[in-house]
Amino acid sequence: MEGSASAPTHPEIELEPPEWQPRAMWVAARQLCGAACFFFISFVFAYFYLRSLDLNKDWKIGHNINPSLGLGVAILVALVLSAVLLRATVGRPELVVRAGGGALLLLLLAVVLQVVQWTTLGFGPASGGYASVFIGWTAFYAVFALMVGYWIETQVATTWRRLRHGVPATPAHVLTDDALIVAGLEACSFFWAFYVATGVVAFVILYLL
Repeated sequence: MEGSASAPTHPEIELEPPEWQPRAMWVAARQLCGAACFFFISFVFAYFYLRSLDLNKDWKIGHNINPSLGLGVAILVALVLSAVLLRATVGRPELVVRAGGGALLLLLLAVVLQVVQWTTLGFGPASGGYASVFIGWTAFYAVFALMVGYWIETQVATTWRRLRHGVPATPAHVLTDDALIVAGLEACSFFWAFYVATGVVAFVILYLL
């Protein structure tokens, strides 16, 4: 029928209010913690499952199936200091560039020490259940830590540019970039603190048990 209004091709989707974005980052960081927890719990299960059964007596094949405790402690200390430094910058933008940069350097130091640990091992992934769990767990942990390092670098660089160029005048009803920067830093530091906590658990299981 001519002149009749046509039906809409798709429903109109209302945009989310800008003030929801910081909350979305907060929630996303917690969900990412859950995802990391579910991923690494598989190594915890593999460790205790293979160790408790050990049907073929191949939990540790050969001698010297023990990583360097000294290097393990050094890696752990670097990770913990990195998480503490980054978390201390939340709400204090004047500390982000220095403390955040320090946190990034400590993260990279921990990864380098982990590589040194691998080169000094007296065993390989085929040296029993413990060896395979140790190498698989630490390898994935280091790779994901490098990804978090990139995340930290973006937070530091963004804050540095913001402080360098100053804060422009913004209407009160508009969400400022600063709110997003603070939310992003809080999300990044929270996840990194949680991730380092999982590293503490890994250290206890792989080095002390």
